[in-house]
Amino acid sequence: MIHCACLLAEKDNSLLLVRVHNHKLWYLPGGKIEHEESPKKTLIRELEEELGITVPIESLNYVTTVIGPSHDGKDQVTLICFAGDIPNSFKPLAEITEAAWINKDQRELMAPAVKLLLAGRG
Repeated sequence: MIHCACLLAEKDNSLLLVRVHNHKLWYLPGGKIEHEESPKKTLIRELEEELGITVPIESLNYVTTVIGPSHDGKDQVTLICFAGDIPNSFKPLAEITEAAWINKDQRELMAPAVKLLLAGRG
C-alpha cells in the first residue's frame, strides 16, 4: 500500500492534475508520505518540489480519503485529499512534466484512484 497526500483543487468543473514523465495518466498533485511525516507536511513539501508553490498549512482542509489501484494496477494507493488556498500560477518541476486544469469529464486521462475519487463525489 502506498500512502499519499494530495491536493484536491477544483475550478469550473476541472481538477488541477499533474503528469509525470513517460506516463499517460494524470494524477492529483502531491506525493508519498515519508516516515514520521504528517500528510499536511508531505503535501506542502510536494507542492513546493513539484509545482513551485507555497501553501500555508492552516489553509489545508481535509476533504476525503480514497483507496484504489495504482496507475499500473500493481499496488494499492491511499490518497488523503486536502483542499487549500493555492496561487494562480504554478509550473511543473522535478519529475512533473505537465500541470493543467483537466475537465472532470475527461476521465480516460486520469489515474484509476482519481476516477474513484470522482465517482464517489457524484
